[in-house]
Amino acid sequence: MTATKSERSTATILASREQALQAARALHASLASRTAHAEELRSVPSETIEELRDVGLFGLMTPRRWGGSELGYAAVLEVQAELASACVSTGWVYGVLTGHSWLAALFPERAQADVFQDDPQALIASLLRLSGEAPAKVDGGFRWQGGTGRFCSGIDHSAWVLLGGTVTDGDAGPEAWYFLIPREDVEIVDDWHAVGLKGTGSKSILVKDAFIPDYRAVKFADLSAGRGPGAALHHTWTYHLPYDSIWPLTLSGAALGGARGALEAFTRATASRLAKLPPIAQASNGTALRRLATAAAQIEASFALLLADATAADTAPAGSTIGDLEKARRQRNLAYAVQQCRLAVNDLYEGSGGSGVYLGGEMQRWWRDVNAAAQHIAFAWDLSSVGYGRAAVGLSSGPAVPAIKR
Repeated sequence: MTATKSERSTATILASREQALQAARALHASLASRTAHAEELRSVPSETIEELRDVGLFGLMTPRRWGGSELGYAAVLEVQAELASACVSTGWVYGVLTGHSWLAALFPERAQADVFQDDPQALIASLLRLSGEAPAKVDGGFRWQGGTGRFCSGIDHSAWVLLGGTVTDGDAGPEAWYFLIPREDVEIVDDWHAVGLKGTGSKSILVKDAFIPDYRAVKFADLSAGRGPGAALHHTWTYHLPYDSIWPLTLSGAALGGARGALEAFTRATASRLAKLPPIAQASNGTALRRLATAAAQIEASFALLLADATAADTAPAGSTIGDLEKARRQRNLAYAVQQCRLAVNDLYEGSGGSGVYLGGEMQRWWRDVNAAAQHIAFAWDLSSVGYGRAAVGLSSGPAVPAIKR
């Protein structure tokens, strides 16, 4: 979805995290009213996308050079959690599309201009790895014919797609690249029928035949080393940080916000139920109150853990580097925090009783959505815990978690 010339000329630039969070909170009731519609559409409603665009929230990670707010990861995490506390699917898609503005800002200047010059809030979907045919090196760029992939969240609303593929060029051997491709060069396969995050529109895509010029391609090795060719255009050191040290912070807020929504729903239901009981009967409901307290602590601790990492990324001094142990620690924190939110929501759902099985009930949606979000491979505790443990004892942590695929 591309903004009109009139919309671009009046694009909102948010000046602070507080202003961005206030804008997100103002949309809460509107987003919550469309949760059922999002599930019916299997995609975030276009009205929601326009509301997010109108208040400038899609520009939070767009560099100031291109008319964005450049507020950083902490602001996106807080905003995403707020949006997801109304609708987890909306929060998920928001984090996906906004986070990719940071990635696009690592590409060469000409590629950045293609994306942002006419639209500072350009929407960009992504898939880390595609199966099928691999891209081939040709004169002036790459030719990709027959690449396929699943889980392309937000593709319905995107003008661009970031796609990962492995290229074998002569004797150099296979090498992973990231490509920036116009949305019209991919075909959407409408197969998103899922148990949770139903409204994310995370459909499969097919690259039938696309030519990608050299300037719209970046090596993964450069991104992982913090050497994105476009980073030098921007003053904030966040754009110089290794890709695998901070991604996918902009996905984690969906689980945090969904857990908050579940806690609020459980608290309301418990308060209403206990208010109708005599004191002695209220006292016998201590297990429900224990569940509430435990879940609240898990969710608050998880948010604090990730907010600290996001703030560290935003305030990293120029010239700073991030070693393998710190990368592993941050991946550990992402997985741990999201899985704690999953445990909290599962405990609350268990405590909601038989009424929780009805599709018309509120708790089942929070339960489905948070569990679906926690299935993302970047939040797999089995992988991240072992990776951290290996790094902590001085062993190779192994390959980085492929954080965009799930």
